[in-house]
Amino acid sequence: MDRRYMLASAGAVVLAGAAARGAFGQEVGAVSKPTALLDKMHQDCLDICQRCEATCNVTLHYCMTHLANGHKEHAACAALAMSCQDFCGLSAKIIARSCTLTSAACEACAKACEACATECEKMKSDEQMAACAKQCRECAASCRKMI
Repeated sequence: MDRRYMLASAGAVVLAGAAARGAFGQEVGAVSKPTALLDKMHQDCLDICQRCEATCNVTLHYCMTHLANGHKEHAACAALAMSCQDFCGLSAKIIARSCTLTSAACEACAKACEACATECEKMKSDEQMAACAKQCRECAASCRKMI
């Protein structure tokens, strides 16, 4: 390949990167800090969705460990915790974007959280399941306010 062509191509890549940094007002790879663009209800719901997503992730791992040890009663909860985690994460992203689809995402999230909580509550003496159910109920209530 011609040396001048390679240098010109490299220069174009550098310029494109510089333009991208300028267009977004930040360095490439920098993590933007949250701003106070959301009202309290939206920010609270976003925070609760993120907490619920994390709780469902922990619960999923917990259930998978139990499944590996032959406890098949954790299968339904594992599946619902995985789906609930996805819905909570999606809702948090949609809320953060102030998207017009926030109510639709929150409605689906509330349904997923209710289903996960109901399944977790079937294992009454299990602390992790109780914690997950509590967090899911809180998230569902917050998401319902967004509908």
